[in-house]
Amino acid sequence: MPDAADESRPVVSGATPDDDYRVVVGEECFDWRWLSDSGLREALDTLAELLEPLADGRRAAFTEFAYDTDCLPSVTLMDALYSRDSPLPHDERVLLQQLLGKCRLVTSDEGDWPSPVKVADGPELEPSWGAAHALARAADGRAMSLLLASYAAEPDWPSGWLTITRPSAVGDDEVTMHVLRRPEDAPGFWRGLYTHEHVPAGLFFDLTQDAFPQLLFADSLRLQHFKGSYADVLPWLVKLLGALNDHFSRILSDCGGDQNQVMARFSALGLDISPESANTKKNAKAWEERHVDHDGATYCCEWHGKRMWDRDRVHFSLPLPEHDGRILVGIFTGHLAT
Repeated sequence: MPDAADESRPVVSGATPDDDYRVVVGEECFDWRWLSDSGLREALDTLAELLEPLADGRRAAFTEFAYDTDCLPSVTLMDALYSRDSPLPHDERVLLQQLLGKCRLVTSDEGDWPSPVKVADGPELEPSWGAAHALARAADGRAMSLLLASYAAEPDWPSGWLTITRPSAVGDDEVTMHVLRRPEDAPGFWRGLYTHEHVPAGLFFDLTQDAFPQLLFADSLRLQHFKGSYADVLPWLVKLLGALNDHFSRILSDCGGDQNQVMARFSALGLDISPESANTKKNAKAWEERHVDHDGATYCCEWHGKRMWDRDRVHFSLPLPEHDGRILVGIFTGHLAT
């Protein structure tokens, strides 16, 4: 596979392609003025759940203006976090201090000045400094996500990849950016990063833990084992792995193990998957090729997805009870013996 010359597997899990931050926390996340006491605790728990997997010193940032945000009536975020008479619940306040302390603090520049923006036919809204900063980085070609917790009232944008219109020096500028409102929507961002930035083959496995948390990946996997080029294979591969992560276990259960129904459900998603045939199972040598060592045990990757009828297969297991129901992706190949 000519695009993927590096045979080694990366060892750093969760890294971004250039180890730069990709998530910016919008100041809207710190506006709790309209919440009741119980609502405030829920909001702080939600924010912590969003931040915990991101607060590692690299991947998430917030702007210096966040500390001046009025998070409660007449109380700035700085006072709420660090004053002795803070109105925030103690345990939640300490956790938020720790999480923000692990995020990057960035200084906005002239290019980040908040200007009215809108999504689709929605109203024009003036974004926060954090949102404007994320948009400015996205306009430069980076894959960016704006963290807007689900309780944030404005802007009322959905989770996912959005096209946002903002003014520029030469007229309206359309910028593609991700919005993260719920923890379960985070994998969609990391998957989009693959194709948005054309993540090189040597860094493919750096993102798999975040992009496909319900999948396991065998150490023996090599992208070079596909017949197609990395550029051709990548969009299909990300789509297939995303569908396996999100749907395979549930569809298998819903269909009562009926393989034809499972295949039909994935066909409706635009994906071709199937179990190995009876003839393949009878061929001892071919069947052995579907067995993969992982974490001290050997598993059978008895299902596969194919990009084309004659090439590029991903072989994977049924959900593994000993690994909390996760699915082992065991083989990347052009085609195995049948």
